[in-house]
Amino acid sequence: MGRLLRFFLAVLSIPFLISVSYALYDELGKISSLGLNQKYFLLGAAIYLVVHIVFFKMNLLYVFGHELAHAVATIISFGKIKSFKVSRKGGEVKATKTTIFINLAPYFFPTYSILLALVWIIAGKFWQVDDFIYGFLFLLGFTLAFHFIMTVEFLKIKQPDLLRTGYLFSLVLIYLANISVAAFIVSFIFPEVSFKSYLSTSYTFARDVYVSFFNQLFSVGSSS
Repeated sequence: MGRLLRFFLAVLSIPFLISVSYALYDELGKISSLGLNQKYFLLGAAIYLVVHIVFFKMNLLYVFGHELAHAVATIISFGKIKSFKVSRKGGEVKATKTTIFINLAPYFFPTYSILLALVWIIAGKFWQVDDFIYGFLFLLGFTLAFHFIMTVEFLKIKQPDLLRTGYLFSLVLIYLANISVAAFIVSFIFPEVSFKSYLSTSYTFARDVYVSFFNQLFSVGSSS
């Protein structure tokens, strides 16, 4: 896919960016009260925010998770890892192939939240983990905030991953992925939030915008 086509698709996607933002906002507006589960989740997110702003940024930890996501995406895409390097200055994964998915996977998926969820699920197969649900939700909020905030921090620098894929096109995909990931996870924690409803609202809102735009376009064209 050429860079010009990616740029064109990115511009065409702007109404969809608005629609997913509105859909998530609409779902969050349905939250009427907070139970202990929700409070621990939000507390974890708030604690990370304080740590990030007041104390320090977990750059090395983020870089490791970033490169790990590249590596996992490469394996999923049936590629092979040649080398894996991580340092405070940055990281690099050399592989036998590269795709848009491999390039952007670290920005799409909250690596540590996924690892935490996998550990929780596997542990639940062997032990009684219900007593630790508040700790799990706290860490889930913490790791999600870590992913979203650090992703924004790293996007301030024009990353090679994004330049290879096309900067604007990459930003569009990253935004769509992160809003959808947030909606998906929040739907499990807040009973009022529905991921299915989020998808439906996103589709309906975007469809209406596109239909209105093309109707206006063709009406102007026919009148002239």
